[in-house]
Amino acid sequence: MLNDRKKVYDFPHKAIRYGISKLVQEAGRTDYSDPKDVLQLLELGKEIFLMLKIHARDEEGVSLKHLEKKDPQTSLKDKEEHKYLEEKIEELEFLLDRIKEEGEQAQSISEEFYIKLIRFQTDYFSHMTREEEETQIRLHLYFSDAELDEHQKEIMSSLGGDELKIWAKYLIPNVPTPIKNRFEEMLKTFS
Repeated sequence: MLNDRKKVYDFPHKAIRYGISKLVQEAGRTDYSDPKDVLQLLELGKEIFLMLKIHARDEEGVSLKHLEKKDPQTSLKDKEEHKYLEEKIEELEFLLDRIKEEGEQAQSISEEFYIKLIRFQTDYFSHMTREEEETQIRLHLYFSDAELDEHQKEIMSSLGGDELKIWAKYLIPNVPTPIKNRFEEMLKTFS
């Protein structure tokens, strides 16, 4: 039964959902005339966008790479969506930079940023849902749980210390204790 199988997207997607939601919340509550508030938002945005780039890099470099060896066509939709989402990330990063440059005059840019961030959240969450419903099934079709564990180890061992800290920051507060404990144990093996 597929529900009993390893869910390779469980950890990263929980962290991503939490991180993007937090960014949306902060973008909505930020006082754009307050440089300190704006700086906090910029730092959060930089961190979340980095986490998303790391996830796409690792997914394409490991999970999708292995999947392509079994069926070259199976990763096309994922890669197409990653490219689209990367373009949206670049657009959001550009808007954040403009907000920083404009200072107290950033109100109109901040409104554009917020609207585009909401659309991005919807697009990214839809992408993750499709991966969990479609790509996950293909991974289960072609790989055993032991092989999927090896893929996860390959990803974890490729992460730098700062990258692991970002994942921990957004995963650990967002999961029940058993999952938190599993992730912390996994972190120990890669520290």
